[in-house]
Amino acid sequence: MNFFEVLVTTQSVILGLAATRVLQATEHVFFKKHSYPKIYLIWIRLCLFILMSFWTLMNYSKLENYNFLDFTFQSIYAGTVYIMCNAVFPNNSENIESWKSHYYRKNRIYWVCNIICVITVILHLEYSMHIVHGTKYYMLYFFVFIPSIIMSSVGYLFQKSIYQWIVLILSLISIIFNCVTVFLGQQVEVPK
Repeated sequence: MNFFEVLVTTQSVILGLAATRVLQATEHVFFKKHSYPKIYLIWIRLCLFILMSFWTLMNYSKLENYNFLDFTFQSIYAGTVYIMCNAVFPNNSENIESWKSHYYRKNRIYWVCNIICVITVILHLEYSMHIVHGTKYYMLYFFVFIPSIIMSSVGYLFQKSIYQWIVLILSLISIIFNCVTVFLGQQVEVPK
């Protein structure tokens, strides 16, 4: 088994567990009396986030020299995604009486995990992934990293409902924009 296969297997298991948390909560999020619209936005965003994480994992097939630090960055990222999904959509989602109070108890974990994911991706990009993205990888800073950190920081710091709505809507628009640009601009070559 080569490094890429180990990486894909590990990531698939961890991200698969994260996806399980989100999908397990679907019935309770959308069809429960005490549901909460902000949770809908997070649910949609996390689904897109996980899908994009799986897809962009294929970029690692283009790296020639893998090492333990590459693996560590990706494991931290996937683990953080799982923690984020598990905080918002825990295993006992059916027992949540009020999604609104649950959201306000757990949203800071969600925003901190977003920031940790972005910082991990930045560190990994600067360490080795800049080779894959070419000379224009700095565009990721302006269109993905900086907006994500700003939105997550605002979401963490300002707990008023209007601020939460604004950052949730903007972060959803941002992830949709990122998914569309990945869809339109990326071709993945699977290693032989």
